[in-house]
Formats: sequence, C-alpha cells, structure tokens
Amino acid sequence: MKLLLIFIILGTSFSFAQDKNSSEKLIDKIVAVVNTKVISLSEVKRVEATLDARKEISPIIYNQKSFSQKELLDIMIRSYIVRDKINAQGYVINDDAVESRIKMTEERLGLKRTDLLQFLKGKGVTYEEYFEIIRETMEFNIFAQRIIAPLVSVTEQEIKNEYYKRNTTNNALSFKYNLVDFYIAEEKLIDKNESLFLSVLKDYQLTGKLPSEYRDLESNNLDALNEDGLSKDLAKLLKTTAEGSFSKAISLNKYLHVFYVQKKDLVESQEFARLKDQIQNDIFVSKGKSVTSNWFDREYSNYYIKNLL
Repeated sequence: MKLLLIFIILGTSFSFAQDKNSSEKLIDKIVAVVNTKVISLSEVKRVEATLDARKEISPIIYNQKSFSQKELLDIMIRSYIVRDKINAQGYVINDDAVESRIKMTEERLGLKRTDLLQFLKGKGVTYEEYFEIIRETMEFNIFAQRIIAPLVSVTEQEIKNEYYKRNTTNNALSFKYNLVDFYIAEEKLIDKNESLFLSVLKDYQLTGKLPSEYRDLESNNLDALNEDGLSKDLAKLLKTTAEGSFSKAISLNKYLHVFYVQKKDLVESQEFARLKDQIQNDIFVSKGKSVTSNWFDREYSNYYIKNLL
C-alpha cells in the first residue's frame, strides 16, 4: 500500500495568553506524530495516571507490571497501526459494536450501567476512556487472530520437548523410543574420545563420509524400545536427548555407542494429554510476542512516525 507521507512542522509546545500581559506559558508538548495523528504528552500522562485501571480492563494490551512513558507511547503508536491495518482488511469496530460488547459484559457480570459508572469513577476512569479502551481491545483481538496467529506455528515436537523440560525430574515418566544405535568396538579406536565420536557421527550424517579409523562402525535400528527395559545410565541419557538428536556417547560392554533418537513418545500419555493444551498455549504466546514485535518493526517503515519522547 502506497502511503502519502505528510510532513508536519512540529512545535514543542502550545501557548496561550493567560494574564493581562498575554504572557505565553507551556501547557502541552507534542511527543509523537503518526501520519496525521498527533500525540501529546498530556495524553501519555493520562494513560499513565489510569494505568492500574487499564491493566484490569485490558490485560491483553497492558500486559506488564509497569510501563515507562516511552513504552506507553509505543502502545499508542501501535494502536494506531493496528486500527489502520484491520480497517484495511474490512474490520471496523464502530460505536455500536463497542456498546454491544459493554452491554454483554454488564450482563455477564450482573451489572447495571450505574454500577459500571460507579466502578469506573472509583478507578478514576471516565466512561469515554473506558469506551475507547474496549474498542482498542476488540481491535487488538482481531489483529492477533487475523494477522499474527497465522504467522505462528507450534509443532507437536515442540510441545513434547517443552513437556520433557518441565518434567525431567518426574520419576513416573516413562518413554518409548525408536533409535538408531551407532557403535564401534573401543579396541578399534586409537582415540577413545567420546566427544570426538559424537562429532564424527554428526559429520557423517551430513556428508556420508567417515574417517578411516571408524570404518568398522556398525548400526542397528531399535524400535518400540521401552524405557523400563533399559539400564539406569542409558535411560538417563536418552531421557535428556530430544527427538531428532544424537545422544552423548556412552561406553557399554567395551563398545562405544551413540544413539540417534528417531522417535520419543510417552508410554503413559494421560498426564501429557492433560497438560498439552496449556503447554501449546504457553509456546504460542511466547512465540507470538516475538512475531508481533518483528511484525511492528517491519510495518513502521510504511508510516510516517516521529517519536520525540
């Protein structure tokens, strides 16, 4: 989309005649311009003064414990861009839609309008401010669902790996593996360095080439191998090895082994199934923050933005 850049001569203050000598006094300051929108310092300070209420009303936008004025200004700039982007896609949150959402909230909480107004008064927020916070929240939800969510993917393997990380000390966990066992007699090696053996295998996976010292390397596929049937040392080794990775080298019966984990599943998946949705959501939120930040970094170049704070 081709944007028209509008150049605005920025003053640092507005002045007015206050006494009979018409002396000028500083009453406000421009801190940012986004295309044609001007943001003043008093607007930022007003958001700052009502921050506690805003975090309660819209935790999806005001999602930190504290904010600097610069961070609050960033939120205001992003809100402008979000509105512009979703409007371009045909999503316009008009006053009727906002009023409908507020009435739904009142009904859900069993509140009358007078109760809501009393609540807002106690929080130091006007109804007009509350109305706009709800509008911005609705816009951000559409932005997250329609623009950001399609850019974020969470794989089954990421969910499993995160589950393993959170449960490495859980003795009740039991795994089933599909492995490729790479092994060589230790007597065949001049250098029995375990780290070197692992390095050789990783290179072999990429190039298909082996040093002459490892020409007697053998391999064996081990499918549906239950953790319960493994030695304590091997079970510990494989538990800390992610699917799609090589294990560290281990010496077993005078052979040096490295295991490639083709598949790693929970034998008892009831606990995994119970936590799966929460873990998926946690990963999605974490990834979403990074994707959102990168998205805005790219979009800023499509706008005329002057930030003076």
